[in-house]
Amino acid sequence: RANYKDLAYAGLRIDSSKEWTNFTQFSAYFRKGIEVVKAPFTVSYKEETNLFPEIAYALLTDKKIGAGKVIPKESVNIVDMNIATKFCQANHFFWDGMITNRVNLRDFIFEQGTYCLLDFTIVGGQFSLYPSVPFLKDYGIDHNALPEIKAMFTDGNIKDLQVNFLAPEDRQTFKANVLWRKEKLNGFAETKSIIYRLVGRDHDDDPVETYDFSGFCTSENHALNYIKYILSVREYTDHSINFKTAPHYVNGLKPGDYIRVFSTTNHTSRFNNGAILNDGTVVSKDTITGSKDFYYWNPSSEEVLEDRVNFSDSNAVKAYAGTLFTIKETEKTDQCYKVESITFGEDGLIDLSAS
Repeated sequence: RANYKDLAYAGLRIDSSKEWTNFTQFSAYFRKGIEVVKAPFTVSYKEETNLFPEIAYALLTDKKIGAGKVIPKESVNIVDMNIATKFCQANHFFWDGMITNRVNLRDFIFEQGTYCLLDFTIVGGQFSLYPSVPFLKDYGIDHNALPEIKAMFTDGNIKDLQVNFLAPEDRQTFKANVLWRKEKLNGFAETKSIIYRLVGRDHDDDPVETYDFSGFCTSENHALNYIKYILSVREYTDHSINFKTAPHYVNGLKPGDYIRVFSTTNHTSRFNNGAILNDGTVVSKDTITGSKDFYYWNPSSEEVLEDRVNFSDSNAVKAYAGTLFTIKETEKTDQCYKVESITFGEDGLIDLSAS
């Protein structure tokens, strides 16, 4: 018989050849997968798993099925990976899938980790997965927790602050059509579909975005938790920032942590833009009242000007007829951000990006 090293193989024996004239397909139900090192990753004991942090650890460190020949075990943060494993176990985020094609390892772990509400980061040269959301002592999701602020930045310790607002299509609310797989033991699985949307919104014209989790998700609750998260992110995340700071201000800070930014730097709000028509009518997404500092531009002029006007006084507004404008923020802004990346810049400062 053939010997296929390190592979699982199956054979089919047919004794009655007269009753078999054609055989083109063969299906099998596998209850157990490849055996991998289990959390807390301190011993070499192996067992099959459907917890994605354990799968990711194997893909990173195993010399047969992963990148273990080029990535040493010391390059993986087993403390964070153990926490991520307990988080997935407690919330029933299971990954029951197959890897059938060649994939980019980092992209694969980043994408699939996100589906399990995990952040894939590289901190101090170590790969790790860590929960994206607050969790309780038993590792269940804490839906009532406030973000733990790890650092604060003000105009006194930041430089070159840049604000980038998301495009309108990236903030468009949507209805999520989720596909997941309902298992039948020793039988054929059934693909289920269900649509989720935000409560209290007019969704008649909202587009439908399809998320196909049928390749790995066997729980409707898993799909629901991810869609709740992604719908909230779409609703509340409206811009990102980038700035420079000194290395000692980011001591202990890592991607995935929350920071607070308190700044008087003037930047325009994407919602306080508009136009003043020839008759003095103000066209804007929100009603603008009271005296405001604003930038304005008239097509007949090559220069953007700055002034202050009482938008509640129609006669005063008529003086700027035929112009486009944007309100200038003059008050201090105090907002919470999630750190996306921390890198060293060429000038010796730290480049920090957050949303």
